[in-house]
Amino acid sequence: MIRESELIAQFTVLEHRVLMTWIEEGVIAPHSDAEGYLFDRIDETRVALACDLHYRMGLDHASLPVILSLIDQLHDTRRHLRALTNALSEQPDAVRQAIVRHMSGDEDPTQD
Repeated sequence: MIRESELIAQFTVLEHRVLMTWIEEGVIAPHSDAEGYLFDRIDETRVALACDLHYRMGLDHASLPVILSLIDQLHDTRRHLRALTNALSEQPDAVRQAIVRHMSGDEDPTQD
C-alpha cells in the first residue's frame, strides 16, 4: 500500500483537490489510518483509469462516477460469466448441449 503523497507523485496530472473529491464521492475508496489514506493496487488502478478518463479524455466531473460505475458493472458481469462458464464446463455433455441448443433458439423452451 502507498500513501497519498506517493500516489499523487505517481500520477503527476492528479491534483490533490481532485483526489479528495473522488474520495468524498466514493469514486476511490482507500483504506485509512491515523496518518491518512492508504491506497492498494486496486485503488492505484482505479486512479489511473479515473485520470485517463478525466484528464486525457476530458470526461467532466459529474460523468466520472457514472462511467466508472458502468465499468464496474461490466467487470462484475464478466466475472459472473466466467463463473457460469466454469460451472457449465463441469456439467455432463447432454446438459451442455441442451443449454447451447436453448441459447441458439434451436429448441422450444416451453417443451420438456
